Amino acid sequence: PALPLTGSVTHRVYRARSSFLDLSEEQVLRRYRLDKAAIAGLCRELGADLESLTGRSHALPVAVKVTSALTFLASGSFQTATRDSTGISQSAMSNCLAQFLEALQRRAARYIAFPAPGRTAPTAPGPGGGAGAFPGVLGLLGSMHVALRAPSENEGAFRNARNFHSMNMQVVCDAAGAITNVVAKFPGSCPNAAVLENSALARLLEGARPEGAWLLGDRSYPLKTWLMTPILFPCGAAEERYNALHHQALAALRQTRALLKRRFRCLDAAGGCLQYAPQKVCQIFLACCVLHNIALRRRMPLEPPEGPEPDPEPELPLQAPHVQISSEARAVRARIVQQVKDSMG
Repeated sequence: PALPLTGSVTHRVYRARSSFLDLSEEQVLRRYRLDKAAIAGLCRELGADLESLTGRSHALPVAVKVTSALTFLASGSFQTATRDSTGISQSAMSNCLAQFLEALQRRAARYIAFPAPGRTAPTAPGPGGGAGAFPGVLGLLGSMHVALRAPSENEGAFRNARNFHSMNMQVVCDAAGAITNVVAKFPGSCPNAAVLENSALARLLEGARPEGAWLLGDRSYPLKTWLMTPILFPCGAAEERYNALHHQALAALRQTRALLKRRFRCLDAAGGCLQYAPQKVCQIFLACCVLHNIALRRRMPLEPPEGPEPDPEPELPLQAPHVQISSEARAVRARIVQQVKDSMG
């Protein structure tokens, strides 16, 4: 279907624009990180929210708003977004981004959904490595720190263990890298365990108590019946093997975090921190996660980005949670270790 790409031109607001439909698929993918069909789909889905309600004849078309926002998220640069994509003014660009983020946030649940425990089979043990080699995996749990400028209020709460200001974003993905849960609201000083403890996901799993299924997380999280963590001091071949399988499974999460930063340079601290308030930074991160899932579903290749590789996720000192581990949780992990031992022959 035809897209609303036409409209009166006003030099007061923006210069002459070129439609993304005039570019090759390779150019579109490199610039926007999505293909033409995906961008057209976003224009249709977000159109009702992004169409101007003012009735002004010079309002920006929906496609311009969408591609302007995508260019900023992909490049991390307002200058790149205004110059290379649509040539609109920075004030118009700011409005485009705000409207796009709000519209996508309202629809995030359509694209990011944690599988209901018991309704989908967790991964089974398998010989191929990855999450399939660790039994019963519901998802891979971790965090991403997204750098932002020092907030004017409560600045210390946003300073993380590496001494830069950030938001601590909780992410769960599956073995294929699809993001199934995001918690984007806690400042950088907040420990991973506290983010999890105060999340709807923790309440869901505490209530459901899925049998034979669990998340995997690193040792910054507490061991629970539904969350398996590494054994701090492994004894014997079976516990060593358990830790090795656990580490292999979490590789998909590490790859997903790296891919997010490659696709969306706005998340890469190497290009500088995001110059926004915490709430806007959280909206930006959520939007990138939604777009990542769209790209993954459409099996889009990732064009090699220009410039240096993004910084790896900073290795923050792991804050081991000071909580009492239940005997029930220890028993669940012991049964998995026994299962691993049995598979070793």
